[in-house]
Amino acid sequence: MRYELPGEHPLTGCSTPDLELTDGGRLADHLHGGRALLLDLTDDPELRALAAGYAGRVDSLTAGCPSRPELAAVLVRPDGFTVWAADAGAQAPTSTAGLAEALEEWFGVPEGAVTPG
Repeated sequence: MRYELPGEHPLTGCSTPDLELTDGGRLADHLHGGRALLLDLTDDPELRALAAGYAGRVDSLTAGCPSRPELAAVLVRPDGFTVWAADAGAQAPTSTAGLAEALEEWFGVPEGAVTPG
């Protein structure tokens, strides 16, 4: 099953594969808490900075994934579906392109943000 969601990455809108991670676990191990997860596969400080405003709603994990070296990051809903993903490498757009929009779409405004009103 695939949901039509914004973003062009092939994983977006699909059930996220149960990736084997370099922390010794699998992606599914990190979803048991019932919260969204931003999986940072390239140790990108810009990703972590964007995710910091969502710390109360989205867990973050930095780990490698040897079986999918092309992946830079994946944002996973609590139900296991990918709502945003980015690839690594020179051909890919910046690893954070579209992440802020996906976070806000699915998890609201970041903590500490000033909303017009």
